[in-house]
Amino acid sequence: MKKRQLALVALLFALAAWGGLLLVSQARQSAPVGGRTILAVHTSGQATTPQMPLWLALAKGELGFEPDIRYWKNLDDLRGSLLAGQGDIWVGHIDGFAQAALRGAPVRLVCVTGWKKFFFLTSRADIASFEDILRLPAHTEIASAPPHSPAVAVLRALEGAGLPRFNYAQHEAGQLSLKAMRGDADLLLLPEPLVTALLAKMPELRVVASVEEEYGRLTGGEPLLPIAGIAVNTATLARHPGLDRLLEEALRRQEPALLINPEEGLAALPAEFDQFIDPEIVRASLARDVIRVRSAAESEAMIRDYLGMVFPESVGPDGVIALPEGFFGGTR
Repeated sequence: MKKRQLALVALLFALAAWGGLLLVSQARQSAPVGGRTILAVHTSGQATTPQMPLWLALAKGELGFEPDIRYWKNLDDLRGSLLAGQGDIWVGHIDGFAQAALRGAPVRLVCVTGWKKFFFLTSRADIASFEDILRLPAHTEIASAPPHSPAVAVLRALEGAGLPRFNYAQHEAGQLSLKAMRGDADLLLLPEPLVTALLAKMPELRVVASVEEEYGRLTGGEPLLPIAGIAVNTATLARHPGLDRLLEEALRRQEPALLINPEEGLAALPAEFDQFIDPEIVRASLARDVIRVRSAAESEAMIRDYLGMVFPESVGPDGVIALPEGFFGGTR
């Protein structure tokens, strides 16, 4: 049992806070090497589906540059790189991009590529569906990871649509795994690929609901949320005009192939990704994921609704979050 706990804790710490490796602050940007353009791509070792279109487009030679890959450790690292303007292209979370832009970061959102991430898991025999969760008493504790998960903000917003006001106890992933193994947490809220990693170690857990699907059902909207995507440094755009349009068009072209054969996207991920997460976990997580590429401009309404739930304090008296002009670059 002790070995099992240590193995799981090590895995989940590696995946914690939406994962990744340490961001290297001295990343090269737009560096020409031997006539080639090298662009610094800052990404996470655990963001799987949201970045598969990017790597597949690069593998096919459709983007005209070589990536200098840098990995961010957690959301604070990502925000720090955005605010400092470190990097040319970022793979990250929409709320992080927007928060940085509101603080003056030189960031333009290009595409939304991550749409379905958060799930409820339980070992309780009395919970088999979201309907059973709706019947739970107010203030029931739901253990969630990582801390400050946007899923909690979405669920708080859904209290106005009939969701009880639960107590979301926020934990680091490793801490929550220990609680679950001790039997101290039996109703969990987690993102992929943490979901698949935990299910592999604790088969007594079951996925009983998707936050995005229940959001759509309770609001009458799409059962999706604009969670993750690709952004570009506006200073890089000044040096490489049209890079945002090139990225958008190339990534959108990858969607049909990925829908037919997601294995093609897995094969295109950088080789070092195997060091961060077992490819079998990534493969299994795709069963709960959605492959979809949409431009930031055509997703603007959905993004603004989502950000209004995550950052309600940033909504102005006119009901609008005052994001910088140009944040939603691209075509509708």
